[in-house]
Amino acid sequence: MDVPTFDWLWLNLARTGILLLTAFLGWVTYRSHLLLKEFQPDFNLLLSLPEVIIRLFLVGVCLLLAWLSGVSAADLGWLVENPLQTLAVGAGAGVVTVLAINLVTHWSIHRFGRQIYSPLVIQNILPHRRVEWVLTALALLPPVLMEELLFRSLWLGCFSQVIAWPVLIIGTSVVFGLMHQPQGRLGMILAGSINLLFSFLFIWSGQLLLTLIAHYTIDYLQLVIAFYQRDWLENY
Repeated sequence: MDVPTFDWLWLNLARTGILLLTAFLGWVTYRSHLLLKEFQPDFNLLLSLPEVIIRLFLVGVCLLLAWLSGVSAADLGWLVENPLQTLAVGAGAGVVTVLAINLVTHWSIHRFGRQIYSPLVIQNILPHRRVEWVLTALALLPPVLMEELLFRSLWLGCFSQVIAWPVLIIGTSVVFGLMHQPQGRLGMILAGSINLLFSFLFIWSGQLLLTLIAHYTIDYLQLVIAFYQRDWLENY
């Protein structure tokens, strides 16, 4: 067996793993969607130790799949030329996106009614004490890192040779949107749109750090905004 064939086998093994991991996360999201309709936990889901352990495990699975694929660090977006500039651009993109998300959210609810959006997820991960803000900032890192590794490094880095960019970007955006089903139809549409933005940013910059910072900024700022709108959320 020659080396190119050997590498091809490992790459396709990694691709199969990526498909299975995505399907598993889709199933988990669907089950969570059903559970949140019937069960309201009295603790912060984001700070649940079993949840944190599972997220860290999934990050490890993504890293393992990246290693098995044999795809270069550059194609996976793991190389950073100017870290400070990347951090600034990523944070700026996140802030602008959050402002757009909130404008679209309030307009859509006013235009189409409250049934278009579900606040259940954010209500169950919203910090209530000062110490929880620090813990939440740390607990947000694993899920954000996992999603960026999966949908940017793995999907875009490992499938771009066999799937055309437009199909790959649109396809992953649809899947990413569906994985936000617990947030209602509006949440799915916004998540899919954000995935489009992140995919373009990743391809343009070639740096996972940029989309990682933007993604993290969006998630954390949404919690901050929700904290100051908690009365509105509780009476939603």
